[in-house]
Amino acid sequence: MRAGRTVSAIVTCAGKGTRFGSNKLLVTIDGMTVIERTVRAIMTPIVDEVVVTVSRENEAEYRRILVDEAGLDVILVEGGAERHLSAMQGLAATTGDIVITHDGVRPFATPDLVERVVDAALEHGAAMLGMPSTVQVKLVSDDGFIEGSLDRSHSWLGQTPQGFRRDLLETAYRAAVESEYARVSDDADLVAEFCGIPVRIVEGHVNNIKITTPQDLGTARLIAEHQLDSD
Repeated sequence: MRAGRTVSAIVTCAGKGTRFGSNKLLVTIDGMTVIERTVRAIMTPIVDEVVVTVSRENEAEYRRILVDEAGLDVILVEGGAERHLSAMQGLAATTGDIVITHDGVRPFATPDLVERVVDAALEHGAAMLGMPSTVQVKLVSDDGFIEGSLDRSHSWLGQTPQGFRRDLLETAYRAAVESEYARVSDDADLVAEFCGIPVRIVEGHVNNIKITTPQDLGTARLIAEHQLDSD
């Protein structure tokens, strides 16, 4: 709970991980699977409940890891074909006034990052973590030609968790389904587009990486090793 409001978390784990080549949620980092690391990271003191969206084929395995063996107090919900459809299914299983959504393959969220995004969501209605870009981002056409560049001083790389008032997420998901929304995006894009409100961006952390490729896994193991050395 935060500022008298209940906080729910949805951890999206229903994806197929095609760019990684295998199920990256089941890969271990220092002896613990990515999915368990991520769920444990999001279970901070201000989060009242955690829902994990899963695919039907992986539900039994994830339940074994998270519930049977780790004993974590989470609710598993079958997700959908698209990320926002999975999160919509997860939202239906939550009760919080503020809802945060988090990628299942971001295992290094911290209590401080969760608090930052929840506080910003309480103040502004919608918020997300991000990092100022250190590289120049190019806009490229479908046929592979550069159309322009984003101003680096206004370019940020998005992270999760993202946080929202419950009613905004409900409205955004419903509108996305009705419009047969099919673009690759995140919940912040949906809320901005379908609710018409600006999303506050809050500085995240360089270690809050998303494991997408095998190279990311190497980085993740270095981060985990550094955390152990710092303890």
